[in-house]
Amino acid sequence: MHSLRRLNVYYWRYKHLFIPGLLCAVASAVFSITVPMVVRQAIDSIPRFVTTYRAFEGTPLESYVYADAFASLATFGAIILVLSLGSGLFSFLMRQTVVVASRHIEFDLRNRLYHQLQTLSHDFYLQHATGDLITRATSDIEHVRRYIGPAIMYTTRAVVVIIIALSVMFWISPKLTWFTLIPMPFLAISVFFVARMVHNRSDELQAQYSDLTSRVQEALSGIRVLKAYAREESEAEAFDGESSEYRYRSLRLAMVEAAWRPVFVTLVGASTVIVVWVGGSLAMTGEITIGNIAEYIIYVALMTWPVAAMGFVITMVQRAAASMTRLNEILDARPSIDPSPEKGTLQLDSTAVEGRITFKGVGFVHPNSGVRALNDVSVDVPAGTTLAIVGRTGSGKTTMVEMIPRLLDVDEGVLEIDGRDIREWPLESIRSAIGYVPQDVFLFSDTVANNISFGRMEAVTEDVHAAASEADLLENIEQFREGFETLVGERGITLSGGQKQRASIARALIRKPQILILDDALSAVDVNTERTILGHLREHFGKRTVVIVSHRISAVQDADQIIVLNEGGIIERGTHDQLVEQHGFYASLHHKQQLEQEVEAFE
Repeated sequence: MHSLRRLNVYYWRYKHLFIPGLLCAVASAVFSITVPMVVRQAIDSIPRFVTTYRAFEGTPLESYVYADAFASLATFGAIILVLSLGSGLFSFLMRQTVVVASRHIEFDLRNRLYHQLQTLSHDFYLQHATGDLITRATSDIEHVRRYIGPAIMYTTRAVVVIIIALSVMFWISPKLTWFTLIPMPFLAISVFFVARMVHNRSDELQAQYSDLTSRVQEALSGIRVLKAYAREESEAEAFDGESSEYRYRSLRLAMVEAAWRPVFVTLVGASTVIVVWVGGSLAMTGEITIGNIAEYIIYVALMTWPVAAMGFVITMVQRAAASMTRLNEILDARPSIDPSPEKGTLQLDSTAVEGRITFKGVGFVHPNSGVRALNDVSVDVPAGTTLAIVGRTGSGKTTMVEMIPRLLDVDEGVLEIDGRDIREWPLESIRSAIGYVPQDVFLFSDTVANNISFGRMEAVTEDVHAAASEADLLENIEQFREGFETLVGERGITLSGGQKQRASIARALIRKPQILILDDALSAVDVNTERTILGHLREHFGKRTVVIVSHRISAVQDADQIIVLNEGGIIERGTHDQLVEQHGFYASLHHKQQLEQEVEAFE
């Protein structure tokens, strides 16, 4: 239950709704608990009316006695109706305040969770499946909301009803009350054990729901690969397995909840039987009246729902505690990359970045795999110049460029921007000054125009068109039926690989960044398109710092300096001509690609 204490701040924030709501809950309970007292008076008055009626039966006063009895009973009925209406009205007001407050808290909690997810670093998402995070942001928050609203209402109303009912019952007849309460300890014990079982099985069910969500999310995201390898049937079988396990765990939870209700009804029924049996004996001796027996039966019935509600509340609390624990794991997580300046010396915006990048003995080990990606990398990239990075797959190229926008932080050495440690800069300032085209292109399920303008939300239509033209995408877009308003589908599924890469390039170019990073951003385009895009990119050379990662020599040969990475270290560096003359890895790669181009031209 400790995890639920985190909600106290929200209760205080919405006290203007909770306090009136709880007062309405008390009023509703008071009105409902008063009804049995009126019923007792009505029933106890009947013998008097019967005696009077028989005394005057057959006389001229018979009709007056009958009318008086009818009016008296009608008055009792009207009072019961008014009390019931009052209870219903305050119950309505209770829900209109407490439930509304719970929806506000749900809104705040979901927004806080989403904001927290936005602040967490890249390594957090390497350790948590997307489906699991979606489950926490939806199903877990819903369980917490149900605890906040219904649980508070049911608990308050139940406590008031039980306290008042028991007080009145003990005042009427302590002996009958003690007999009536005999089944209650058994009911409490059953609730305790059921609550423990519900808690454990709810945890298991939520964990399986996360696995099921992750399976669906991965299958839909990789639907092209799945179909290309004709794995629909095997994937369906795997999903059936996950779904069957979820069904099994759901049925185990439902079985516990279903088994408890007959036990509950039986125990409450036993209390009613005791009231009739013992109460009848006491009525015969004159210790209580027949009206008291009816009153007791109604009190037992009234306490049935509060006790049942307490059972539901315990279930809700157990589920909410399990869900809040899962939410707290995210809310308590801290980004491994601190967004604020380490030394607090720089409070500058992105316009203060000139673009000089300096790696000084930088080393990096991936925290999850323990693999060393970079080892003693040193290179200086003056502002306005172009750096090209070449190397085999897994040589550390992507790791190196991801350090520039601080998607990763250096383990060893220093990375400087404009001569200052990058950790001295506000994170937002650094990232706002960078246009980054990642190796794994991602487009949002939105229009082409909105995907491009995502790089600069205030961009006007002319800027979007200009960026698309620079990325050699404008002609393709104009051929689309809806033009720039064409929806690209999830992750840009309606576009080709080359079109997605060019849209991503346009998104980076529209920022007009001081630093432009292209991580193998031309791998999916043909040679002619690459030549066109590079022609536009060369217009940026000298104006901003450009970092290009590529396997194609044609994409890097005009760079001011080129470095070749191998196993995380720099093995060659220089200009294109200098590296060709060294007859090393770069020269070998250049010669190989020249032969490939000649063969393609010959064919």
